[in-house]
Amino acid sequence: MRAEVSSLRIMGLIAALLLFLSAAPAAAGAEDAPGRVVMVVIDRLALADLESDAFAGTVAHSALGLMNTNTGGIRNVENTHATIGAGSRIVATSAAFSAFNASEKVHQMPAGAEFTRRTGVAAPEGSVVHLGIARIWDLSRDLPYPVKVGALGTMLREAGLVTGVFGNADWDGVPRRAAVTIAMDRQGLVDRGLVGFETLVADPQFPGGLRTDYDRLFAAFSAYTNVDFLVIDLGDLSRLDEARWHVLPDVLDELRALSVVRSGAFVDQVRRELDPTRDLLLIVAPTPPAPHISAGSTLSPVLLAGPSGPGTTTSFSTRREGIVTNMDLAPTVAAFFGLTPAVEMLGRSLAVLPGTPDLVGLRALNDRLVLTHNVRVPIIKGYMTLQIVLVLAVVLTIIVRELRIVRPEYLQAALLVFMGFPLAALLLPLFPQPGAFWVGFGVILLTLAIGVVTVAAARRSPLLAFAGLGGATALAIVADLFMGVPLMKYSLLSYDPLGGARFYGIGNEFMGVLVGATIMAAAVSLTLARPRRRPFVLAGATVFFLVTLYAIANPNLGANMGGTVTASVSFLVTVLLFLGVRFTRRLLLAGAGGILLFLAGLTAFEFLRGAEQQSHIGRSARLVFGGNLISAVQEAYHIVQRKVAMNLKLLRYTIWSRVFLASLGGLILLFYRPSGRMQSFREQYPYLFKGLVGIVVASVLALVFNDSGVVAAATVMVLGAPPLLYFFLEEGL
Repeated sequence: MRAEVSSLRIMGLIAALLLFLSAAPAAAGAEDAPGRVVMVVIDRLALADLESDAFAGTVAHSALGLMNTNTGGIRNVENTHATIGAGSRIVATSAAFSAFNASEKVHQMPAGAEFTRRTGVAAPEGSVVHLGIARIWDLSRDLPYPVKVGALGTMLREAGLVTGVFGNADWDGVPRRAAVTIAMDRQGLVDRGLVGFETLVADPQFPGGLRTDYDRLFAAFSAYTNVDFLVIDLGDLSRLDEARWHVLPDVLDELRALSVVRSGAFVDQVRRELDPTRDLLLIVAPTPPAPHISAGSTLSPVLLAGPSGPGTTTSFSTRREGIVTNMDLAPTVAAFFGLTPAVEMLGRSLAVLPGTPDLVGLRALNDRLVLTHNVRVPIIKGYMTLQIVLVLAVVLTIIVRELRIVRPEYLQAALLVFMGFPLAALLLPLFPQPGAFWVGFGVILLTLAIGVVTVAAARRSPLLAFAGLGGATALAIVADLFMGVPLMKYSLLSYDPLGGARFYGIGNEFMGVLVGATIMAAAVSLTLARPRRRPFVLAGATVFFLVTLYAIANPNLGANMGGTVTASVSFLVTVLLFLGVRFTRRLLLAGAGGILLFLAGLTAFEFLRGAEQQSHIGRSARLVFGGNLISAVQEAYHIVQRKVAMNLKLLRYTIWSRVFLASLGGLILLFYRPSGRMQSFREQYPYLFKGLVGIVVASVLALVFNDSGVVAAATVMVLGAPPLLYFFLEEGL
């Protein structure tokens, strides 16, 4: 009997142990399961507003960042909100505001019934419906890339998660409910919500007499704990932005400050109710204040409070500390719930660089980027205009020998000075830039300083001057790439985070300069070298070509596919010309095959990387090769269409096209006039002539294979064309 009891006890202990072991993972899984995501939308919030004491607690517990607010169209409220919900830049102008509680009356009938009429989808009780969904789809169909309206809401719904939205930005009796486009699915439906007049409270001091009822919104937030993804729209700053033409500035400033305090207090109240180890709080300003947009300040603040802790935000979309895009928010929500973002979502999930939130540093970064953004166009336009005038003056002086408006030696000096501008633009971020005047003054001073050194070297040997300037420019750009572009990302002659076309790697401006400078430096070095040493110089130039190509092509460095095509082909052509190889059909096919194999390998490498780590090269490959043959053809067509459209636009409206056409046209003209001069140049400087051919090839390739190819083609010529013009001004040539 005792043995049986003992056996039963042992069996019971074993059963209890097994039960504990089986239950333990479940308990751990329950603890590790994500909580909910709350996105508080404070449209028109400025970075300076976060300095209010009302935001102090939230800022201290958050990761801070600046968000690019570009859309598929103009930067307005409708487009910025819908872009967040789509995870890609879309257009929703004139349609995004038309959202209602399903029970609200629209056209004398419940909005839910009207929604069913328009979509064929039944609206559940307590849901929110968007009556402009068909129009938003229609507006976004013509974009030159694939989009999915309501991609975030669709993904969450398909995963069985509940979406919700509270609040509105209604103004002057007109519904303004763009926040619904963040949470809605592709059919325009949100599971739960309150977006009607019940979220407003009468306030005789507020323009229009109504403002946000923060107590009502917080009560709804507390009651709807079963909503997994909740968007709360605090619309007062948006209402004040709409009222700015109807309210005196002093009154507007006072009301705005009061609204910032109310918004900050509400956010802090919500934050305290959430579990920072399980829940995620996002504070987002989809659209900057209108006066900021007019002043060129188009980045808006974004705060993230949750399991990642405080610090600074970043993402693989930008690879920039403190800078993210509005397309990154949808993938962030997806990643929080362990979901794979739709292929149409072009952003990457936010990451946090741990540390103390640095609001002062973030403001300094924003001020620096805005300053560079605002002075870039006038400085570059001024430089390019003068360059066009110089090229035309040189060509006319060469062709019409009797024309002596400017002495040739002065034109030669001017050519050398103007060639120093790209290097000056690269080095400028090393120096203080307290204001627009100092940026302009600094770049002029640096350009003149580089020019003086180059002109002094040219008095001893023009070839040495060209080799030194071209080599120094190429080496500086390559070195900057290997160091993580600390200079290029703040340069006048580089990409603009406010524009948002590119955030990392090498942009088309410096890519063109680098390719042109590298070929020119190699050609001049071979010209300078003694015959016995030329094989070694050529070997060194080839090695530098390969290093430059690696820097441009590497997804972690330059990440420029158009530049990779340009560099690989033009470098190969130039080396073969230097070697004196005859271009047979077999050689051309072999060279083309080798380059295609290299590009295919690079694309495959990028395609096989994780989606979060892919550069835009891998993202494009993912779009093209991620579906069936029909979708692949469509996506390839969209890519080509976008490149062609961008180049046509640049050819029509930018000064880059005039620089490119002036440089290329001048070179073509010099092939024929004066008669025999080009042949003399070719015989006297054979390697320079071959380098010039390589530069022209690079310029044409840059034009064809880049989104903004006109820009790249023009900058290839900045250091590529002047040596020919310089030597054609020589009397003895």
